[in-house]
Amino acid sequence: MSTLVASRVDTSWRWTVASMVLVTAFFGLFVRVGGDWDWLVAMGDVIRVTMRVPEGVPFAASDTSGWHNVPVLAQLVASIVHDLGARATVLAHMVVVAVTLLVLARAARSRGASDHYTATALVLLGAGALATFGIVRAQTLSMVPFALLVALVSSQARCPDRRIWWAVPLVALWGNLHGAALLGVCVLGAYLVVDRIRSDPGLSVAVGACSLLALCATPQFWQTPLYYAEVFDNVSAQRGTGLWARPSVDMPFDVVMVVSAVALGLVWVRSRRQPWEYVAVLGLCLATASAARHGTWLLMLLVVLAGGAVTSGRADHEQRGLPSLREAALVVGIALAFALPVVVMRGDAVLGAPPEVVDAVAATAGDRVVLAPAPLSESLAVAGVTLWAGNPLDAFSHPVQGAYLDFLDGADGAAAAIAGSDVVVVEEGSAQAELMAGDPAFVPRQCTESWICYVRG
Repeated sequence: MSTLVASRVDTSWRWTVASMVLVTAFFGLFVRVGGDWDWLVAMGDVIRVTMRVPEGVPFAASDTSGWHNVPVLAQLVASIVHDLGARATVLAHMVVVAVTLLVLARAARSRGASDHYTATALVLLGAGALATFGIVRAQTLSMVPFALLVALVSSQARCPDRRIWWAVPLVALWGNLHGAALLGVCVLGAYLVVDRIRSDPGLSVAVGACSLLALCATPQFWQTPLYYAEVFDNVSAQRGTGLWARPSVDMPFDVVMVVSAVALGLVWVRSRRQPWEYVAVLGLCLATASAARHGTWLLMLLVVLAGGAVTSGRADHEQRGLPSLREAALVVGIALAFALPVVVMRGDAVLGAPPEVVDAVAATAGDRVVLAPAPLSESLAVAGVTLWAGNPLDAFSHPVQGAYLDFLDGADGAAAAIAGSDVVVVEEGSAQAELMAGDPAFVPRQCTESWICYVRG
């Protein structure tokens, strides 16, 4: 079937289409909802009911006053998609993945990349970015915007014109969805400051300045930079744990990500590149060294840049065999036709926390304050349970963040988190279970076969 689609598009896209189908279906085998998604749903539910953006985190018992809530649009999107059904979130994620792959493939081919290179690059991306593309997180909402920005900048580097202004509304929309918009602005800035400014200084400064202002076109307006400061200053980032963990040889996903990046990087350095490319790639290498999850953006950038050298002049659409919008939709459709049945057949395995566990804990907790590990904690927030703390972690004070992270690690520093909770939920055999075992202040109750609810006596 993929061969049939390739023939409908262009024979030069045969392997690229086959690779898209393979990679998308591969993600379908592993995709699931992560703990960094359901808190968006819970926040969006509150906004839709009250018709206003709440101050702080309404489902948290710990103080979150003063938190600068920027990704309100993401919260609304997550809430609306969640209302479509238990698996709608995962299915929507797979659509985002397929579109992202197509945008990257098209951008690489527009630079002169061969069919075989593009197919291989997508496979390397699929292997190296599984930890991101295979989990529904807030980062999902950055995939298509980042791919579009890279495609735009790559196109402008080849044939500069006033279409670079499209970066401004893209950043404005992106900034309301996810904080990775900041990395996108950095990539755009690398092109504008290092390359474009030499030939068109006025336009470069104007686009750069407007992009920075667009980043602040959020409900927080001029306070938006404070949101980013809080994100980078959270305790998880300071400790280098969770989503802020640095690449490690002990983590198989990190090893595969690094190998994929090195492979694409070796292809990229074979030819002489424009200066902005070196700045952008080096910047994302440093970002990846600080947090492994940024490796996804590095891989996406390299997929496009390593595909071919930048040449001056407008690329001819027909000569390069780029698909039309109708043909592109056909490519995305066939990729999803293979992936979505895989997702559906996996049943509840794609959900962040088993529904029966969420229901049992919610029934036990009632109106009491609950301390639970992610992603169960976020699923409980969607169910209306009050949490002591959880995601978004940067909304809480540093002592609360530290105590919650210590609870996740089963460390003694979790005492404050336990003391402030009425119900502590742990999975049998976990570090949290060892921490709670024998605590005289709590009475253990078997919530489900493998989960225990410690209720304050």
